[in-house]
Amino acid sequence: MEKLHLYLIDPEVSILLKEIAELIILAGHATNLCHVYSETRHNTLMQCLCLLGVQSEHAAATAEDGCSMQSDSHKVKLWIQGLKIFFGTVLPEERRACAHIFGCNSMVEKDCFTRATTGCTKQLFVVGSAIAQAKDQDYEKVPLILEMYEELAEHQPSLQDQLFDDANDMISEEASMLLGKLGEAALGLLLDFLSLQLKHDLDEKTALDGNILSLTQFVMGFAKVLAEYNGSLNLILALREKEAEDGTKRTAMSPWEWYVLRLLSHLQLRVVEKSKFYKDERLRYIFLMNNAMYVLEHSHSSVLRMSLRENQTHEKFVLLVEEYATAYLRATWFPALFHLKVTELKEAKELKENFKKFNSALEEISKVQTTWKVPNPQLRQHLRIIILNQAVPAYRSYIGRFHTFIDKYVKYTPDDIENIVLDLFEG
Repeated sequence: MEKLHLYLIDPEVSILLKEIAELIILAGHATNLCHVYSETRHNTLMQCLCLLGVQSEHAAATAEDGCSMQSDSHKVKLWIQGLKIFFGTVLPEERRACAHIFGCNSMVEKDCFTRATTGCTKQLFVVGSAIAQAKDQDYEKVPLILEMYEELAEHQPSLQDQLFDDANDMISEEASMLLGKLGEAALGLLLDFLSLQLKHDLDEKTALDGNILSLTQFVMGFAKVLAEYNGSLNLILALREKEAEDGTKRTAMSPWEWYVLRLLSHLQLRVVEKSKFYKDERLRYIFLMNNAMYVLEHSHSSVLRMSLRENQTHEKFVLLVEEYATAYLRATWFPALFHLKVTELKEAKELKENFKKFNSALEEISKVQTTWKVPNPQLRQHLRIIILNQAVPAYRSYIGRFHTFIDKYVKYTPDDIENIVLDLFEG
């Protein structure tokens, strides 16, 4: 960018051009001067766009095949980079050069600058419009469209300051139209994304260990990236109806907060739907708990955290984690510990049989659930603690009361029980 700024027009050449321009204008050939200068500079600025990766054939290709550019994020990034450099560096430098060379005649200065730059500016908008109108469903490109939207919105005021008269009105209108197209493109993808009709099925590893669904990871990553554009999203999402799907007014909720709320609600429904794959209800609860915890764990960006807390969604997912943890305990450990529950004095044979059933249940838990995965270390530790608080006291009490009957069946000490529990959920 430094070289581009320094050598757009060489300073020494600019001094010479100023002297020549003054003589030609005095000689009455201002019209011819404007024509030759603006055509030459237009070609040079188009070469700048070409060097920046924004070329006319890209727009033509996009017009013929709506997915060709949108499917190539690299070209989108080139457009963003081209916009930044062209509006932030090239146009101001060209304006400065025209002011220096044609300072003796403001009409010539305006005419030369307008002719030289209008076509190039339109070219940027044509390519940007082609990107906005591309009809694919690559949701990962929404942040790129939003960045295009924000960059154009940021440069629009300075662009208006640099242009003159009719050119200003025309370019400003085209910039506004492009902003609208980009907003509509982003809105369409965002609303379509809410359905979460994505190909994120349970892979073999997740199916075996109850780990986090790839859809949950994708959605939370997507939401975290989008949160950086919350200001623009509030403007874009406001284009839709002002009422939520259930018909209730969203007066206390920003459009972005409404979107996050609906997105997480739909995600939870999909996770519950996927959980039906598990035949073992114990693993199903581990799967549900892991996914709810992942939402909490990855909602720490300031905007997401604020949105979740203000709409009580954060508390909802906290309760979900606890609900699924309790359901897991009831499905796994309550049946095992039931064998250690004695409400009245029983025969020795029955005490021994119950103890053997507990040992068998413990061994099955140890064998199966060490392969299950709880990736969040705090949740894993919390789960182990509540299991130990239930299992170890009950076990100690049982062998303490009936040791004379079951001594030869005692395979595990309380410390062994603790070690077994501490080995669970490592995957």
